Amino acid sequence: MRYAEVLQRAGDAAEAVHLLELTLEACVRTRPELPGWLCGRLAALYRALKRYDDEVLLLERYRESQTSEEARTRFDARLSKARAIAERKRRTDTRALASVRRVLTGRDDDDVVVTPVDMDDALAFGDETMAALSEALVAATQADGGSAALASAVERLCAEAREQEHPPERMVAALRLAWRITPRPPLVAAERWRAVYQDALARSLAIHFAYSDD
Repeated sequence: MRYAEVLQRAGDAAEAVHLLELTLEACVRTRPELPGWLCGRLAALYRALKRYDDEVLLLERYRESQTSEEARTRFDARLSKARAIAERKRRTDTRALASVRRVLTGRDDDDVVVTPVDMDDALAFGDETMAALSEALVAATQADGGSAALASAVERLCAEAREQEHPPERMVAALRLAWRITPRPPLVAAERWRAVYQDALARSLAIHFAYSDD
């Protein structure tokens, strides 16, 4: 939850959703009842990202998982509104409109949404730190994994953030910029390239919170 809050403040709601989804599935493995505090936050992010059907499915799944009537009805008002919004969107977002949108934008609706980078935040770090990040991200796609190089580059980023007293969302913005401006290596799939970024992101936030908790 703490990681997701940082990502949301950094403007990367999609990555915050990814982390919360992983957290939700981890919770399900230990107990069948979905936690309301987590579902409420995730539902709010789904709506912010206009993922209305996902919001409906999550709230329905939450309702079905509960054993007490009080818990089952906790999000009923939100669920009713989410269903109305999702239905309205389905009526207006026809196949024809989707085709027009694809022609105009040159992308399919299910393409990865690229979150804009706050350049003031991202450029707050030194050129050498940013260059080390770029090199490490590429190295992490190689056969040997490049784990040591990525760990070292992320440690350097976190150390500079502490030294300059940067908030964690500024660190996230710098990492996102380094990943965005680094050309994806040939033969590396987009999914693999994004997984490398997510690995670096998780490492950086883990280091940040481990240090701040000491």
